Amino acid sequence: MPLIETVHLTKHFERRRPPRRPWDLLRRRPTEETDDLIVAVDNVSLSVEAGEVYGLLGPNGAGKTTMARMLSTLLEPTSGSARICGHDTVRAGTEVRTRIGVMFAGERGVFWRLTGRENLQMFGRLVFMDGNAIRRRTDELMERLGLADRTDELVESYSTGMKQRLNLARTLMHDPPVLLLDEPTAALDPAAARATRGFVDELRQEGKAILLTTHNMHEADEVCDRVGIIDKGRLIAEDRPANLISRAGVEPRLELMLRGNTSAARTAIGEAVLWWGEAESDGAVQVAVRAPDGWRSAEDITQRATAAGAEIVQSRLREATLEDAYIELTGSRLGGPFAPV
Repeated sequence: MPLIETVHLTKHFERRRPPRRPWDLLRRRPTEETDDLIVAVDNVSLSVEAGEVYGLLGPNGAGKTTMARMLSTLLEPTSGSARICGHDTVRAGTEVRTRIGVMFAGERGVFWRLTGRENLQMFGRLVFMDGNAIRRRTDELMERLGLADRTDELVESYSTGMKQRLNLARTLMHDPPVLLLDEPTAALDPAAARATRGFVDELRQEGKAILLTTHNMHEADEVCDRVGIIDKGRLIAEDRPANLISRAGVEPRLELMLRGNTSAARTAIGEAVLWWGEAESDGAVQVAVRAPDGWRSAEDITQRATAAGAEIVQSRLREATLEDAYIELTGSRLGGPFAPV
């Protein structure tokens, strides 16, 4: 049985427009002409097994956080259903809340005027843990998350990364089997983000079912067993990262910076061109070209470009990534060459 399951889950919001007249504020119900429906989540069905990290990918506003809020019982769905460990999130909210740990992005999930220990003690009491279990679990989590030497200091003295780690400790305090992590590495520096991803992998090995929302494709490729791409509230693709790359038909691409007779080079490269930039002040042009056979294709392309009178200032072969698959599947605009991998 999946520990997380949604069936045709849908959430609509009413868009309330400002009243045209002061007395419209007194209306108990808005009129039809002032309301629209925002479809935040549209008929989404997915499941997550124990010991699995499921990445829900999409841009800001795609519906990821709304999904997490419905699974955590903070929002009721408009239609469809969601179950945590077999319990319906609407009809059995108490049973669901005892089995989940929730960490939302961009929220102050801990109290800055308390120490790290006091924060965890308070949250332990809120989930009805006994005193001995709270003390034992606090020491264990602070040690595992590298905060043992700061346990009794005020949280307001913590760095952003430390606050995020304490927030994760709070999420894990009652050792829940299901974790809902909404962009857990948002606003973290690269080292802290890497450490957090490593800890998520440890939690998977412990048998947790983890739903992780993110718009960071590198993160999803690194830590997720399966990913679902959500766009405008709809789940448009779902599979293992490698399978999604294959299904999307994306290929390695050669990124070039050319100078000289670039127009002739473009003609010589032909249909393999994916993206062609504008000439810069020094005459250089950035180019992205399909390279289905890797370096073999790259060698052929560079030979054609140089034979046409172009100078190759810089080149890089990029293997197909989950980000490329996402762009292909969602119809997003292709980025130019030499963007960070």
